[in-house]
Amino acid sequence: MRILLPSDVFPPRCGGAGWSSYHLARALRGRGHQVLVVVPVEGQRGRSRRSLDGLPVLEWGYRAPALPFVRNLFRNELLWPRLARSLLELARSEHYEILHAQHSLTIPAAVLAGRRLSIPVVATVRDYWPLCYRATLLSDDGRPCQRCDLAAALRCLGRGPLSALLLPLYPYVRANLRRKARSLARADAVVAVSQYLAGRLADVVPPPRLHALPNLVDLEEIDRIVAAEPETPLDGPFMLFVGKLESNKGPRELVAALGQLAAQLPPERRIPLLLAGSGRLQPWIEAELAALGWPARFLRWAGHDEVLRLLARAELLLFPSRWQEPLSRVLLEACACGAPILAMATGGTPEIVQDGLNGALVPPQEAAFARRLGELLQDPEQRRRLGRGARRTAEERYAAPVVAARVEALYQSLVEPGP
Repeated sequence: MRILLPSDVFPPRCGGAGWSSYHLARALRGRGHQVLVVVPVEGQRGRSRRSLDGLPVLEWGYRAPALPFVRNLFRNELLWPRLARSLLELARSEHYEILHAQHSLTIPAAVLAGRRLSIPVVATVRDYWPLCYRATLLSDDGRPCQRCDLAAALRCLGRGPLSALLLPLYPYVRANLRRKARSLARADAVVAVSQYLAGRLADVVPPPRLHALPNLVDLEEIDRIVAAEPETPLDGPFMLFVGKLESNKGPRELVAALGQLAAQLPPERRIPLLLAGSGRLQPWIEAELAALGWPARFLRWAGHDEVLRLLARAELLLFPSRWQEPLSRVLLEACACGAPILAMATGGTPEIVQDGLNGALVPPQEAAFARRLGELLQDPEQRRRLGRGARRTAEERYAAPVVAARVEALYQSLVEPGP
C-alpha cells in the first residue's frame, strides 16, 4: 500500500508527537508499505526532500509572522488550503492510496485533499486540539478547563487587566476550534491514542469512525540504543524526570512531594534527581530543591537516545503530570526500557500503568506521591519487579508489530470495505 503521511513535526528535533509519527512510518515500511512523510516547516521556503533512516521526507516550507493570533491564522486557516493542494498533487502524481495525517496543522489539509481525491483519510489525535485552543485543556495559569467558554478563553488569552483588550479575539478562537473539529469529523477514520482521549472526542467524531489505537515503540531499536553507555556522567543511582518544566507536567507537585519526603529521609539516603527538560519553572525548581537539600542535576533537553539510555538505568521514573495526559510517549518508552515508574493517575496514564504490576500509580495528590515514593526508595526488589512488568507491557501491547498490524487492518477496512 502507498501511504502519504503528513505530520506537523518530525525528527530529529521534535517532541513525542514527532517521534510517534516516525516510529509509525518505520513500522509501516517494515511491513512492506511505501511511505512518504510530508512535514510543514515554518520559516523555510519551497520544498526539499531528505531521508531519515531510509524514510523519505518532504519538507514543505511556509512563513508566518511572529505575532500572537496572526501567526496562528497563517499556520491554520491560511495554510490548510495551500498544503491541501500540495498533498493533492503528490497523491495524484505518485498514486497514494491512503492519507494518514498526524496533527492539527496537517489533518484539515489532508481532509480537504482526500475529499477531492476520493481516497481514505485517517487522522491521528494525540492531544486536545479539537477541543481546546491551547490543546491542553489547561488555561495559561495552569487551571483545568472543562469547556472553552468566554471565561476560560479569557484566561487563555491573557492575564491581568489587559486581558479585556483581547476580548475581540474570542470569536476567532471559537471559530478556529469549530473549523478544526469539523475537519476532524469529516475524516474517514479518527485514531485516538487512548480510550480516555477517544471518550473526550466522542462529541466531535461520529462513533463508527473513532478508533482507540496507541502509539507504538520499536523495541529492537530501543534495545540497540540503550546497550551503549549514556554520555551523562553517572556517579551512582538516580531518579529521573523527563519533560517540560512547566506547570502541566507537575514539577510543583514533584517538589512538594520531595519536600515531604525530605523531612523523613536523612541526606545520605536521598537518591539524586536528574531532570531532562527545560522550561519557565527551572529557576524556581533549582532554588526549591537546593533549599530542601535534595541533590539534583538539570540536563535541559538531552537527546532522544540519551534519554532512553537514562531511562534504562534509572532507579525510578517520576511522572507527576497534573494534566490529563492522553497517552505519554515518555511512559511508553520507559516501559520499553524496563524503567520502574511512579505516576499520577491522570488522563490515559492508567491505561499504561497498572499499580503493582508494571509500575506504581497514585491519585494526583502530592501526599500520595510522596508516600509511595518513600516506599519504593526503601524496596529495590519491588522497583526491579515493576521494571520487569513494564517491559512485558511494552512487548505485549505497544511493540511495533502489535500496533502496526492494527493500523494496517484499519487501512484495509477503508480501502476494501466489507459488504
